[in-house]
Amino acid sequence: MLFNSKIFVAFLVVVLSVYYGLSDRMKIWFLLIMSYVFYGFWDPKLCSLILLSTVVDYWCGRKLGDLPVSQRKSHGKPWLWASLAVNLGLLGFFKYHDFFVEEFVHALGWVGVAVDPQRYLLHLVLPVGISFYTFQTMAYTIDMYRGDIEKPERDFVRFALYVAFFPQLVAGPVERAPHLLPQFSRPFRLSTSMVKEGIFLILLGFVKKVVIADRLARVIEPVFEVHANGAVEAATAMLLFTCQIYVDFSSYSDIAIGLGLLLGYNIRPNFNLPFVVPSIPERWRRWHISMSHWFRDYIFIPLGGSRRGKIRTQLNIMIVMFLSGLWHGASNNFVMWGLLNGATMVGHKVLIRPLRFSSGLMERTTVTRVSYYYLCCWVTFCTIASINIFFRCPDWETAKSFARSIYWSGFSDYLAFFRDTDHLDAGLWNAFGWVILVFLAHEAQRYFDVRSRILQSTKIWSVTCLAAFWWIVNFGITGPEFIYYQF
Repeated sequence: MLFNSKIFVAFLVVVLSVYYGLSDRMKIWFLLIMSYVFYGFWDPKLCSLILLSTVVDYWCGRKLGDLPVSQRKSHGKPWLWASLAVNLGLLGFFKYHDFFVEEFVHALGWVGVAVDPQRYLLHLVLPVGISFYTFQTMAYTIDMYRGDIEKPERDFVRFALYVAFFPQLVAGPVERAPHLLPQFSRPFRLSTSMVKEGIFLILLGFVKKVVIADRLARVIEPVFEVHANGAVEAATAMLLFTCQIYVDFSSYSDIAIGLGLLLGYNIRPNFNLPFVVPSIPERWRRWHISMSHWFRDYIFIPLGGSRRGKIRTQLNIMIVMFLSGLWHGASNNFVMWGLLNGATMVGHKVLIRPLRFSSGLMERTTVTRVSYYYLCCWVTFCTIASINIFFRCPDWETAKSFARSIYWSGFSDYLAFFRDTDHLDAGLWNAFGWVILVFLAHEAQRYFDVRSRILQSTKIWSVTCLAAFWWIVNFGITGPEFIYYQF
């Protein structure tokens, strides 16, 4: 079920109409049932997969909880491995089977062994949200094994709701058990401030999605359907997509957090103003925070983090970013996307001293400081956009054509554009108006904390919500699905 669909609006009306009148225990049961209805709307058979992950991790958590915390790492490995095997097995089978078969067959071709890959490909449809809920439920077992959670959740219904909670089930934020599970155990409470913020975030998310992200999507979609058709057009589409994916993904998180608040629960934030940032590491600290923290806590730190010297630290960063790329999708495009992100992270570490020196020079006046800051932000944005070629292009050959056109063979196109700006399609040119709007809203939030000001004043909140509702109705809530639904 898509958030940006009329069926979801009807679903939400039913949920809220029934939910508030139930007892605390029945609220948990009702939310669990409705979460499975929400998830099973695509295909009821998918519910069996999320149920399997839920049962396995609930049982493994119970078994780990029967051990003293001091003995879990020595005696609890079978339960940890059972959880990892089931969750990673499901994820690997559905998401990576065909990819690894194709790559293995390709490798065999290098040594002269000819194999028809079609005999072994399954052409499986990726279950929606599987990359998110397997990581979420697996984190619970890992935390139990480490002793970060002392007591297991013994109520299966509450644990099942933790795994399947519909607001953040499909595309995050990836919640942690110590944060979300206790909220299902406490008495229900809903404050006026939670309702105001929840409504505001839901409307904000829908405005960002249907008014901005979907408009950008429709403009740049035709560009990416074929190989690059000129450097200027390709570069413009690359920049616009980097804005689109931020607005699209953050809009989902806004709606998810807002829905959680209306139901009486706090979901962790997933973005912290990542659109205008002066460096790649800073961007990753602010982008998709819940998943970044997951990779940090369960992969980077266990690999040694930054405790084993500079070279090992850089290697660990590359491993994490490679796995992050592979998590996003089973294709060479996403592998390259992850490796390039890792390379820029490592490159920033290597250049940290000269960057600090140049930053110190620019601190002498306000004008030079601000100019240098936004210059760094622009370079970072263009770097991210360049890497996003491999995220957005549908296949490897298209991505190569974009990279080649933008960076190798497009010099004459750039000169022609500067001589005549009509060289660029009007739709792409006009789409930069949305990018400017996103930039201004982003910086207004950074410097003036606009969101808090809106929520503090009932009058301003009311006017803002009415305006947002008018925009949503005017533009309509139907459109392309959220980008991260595909993961």
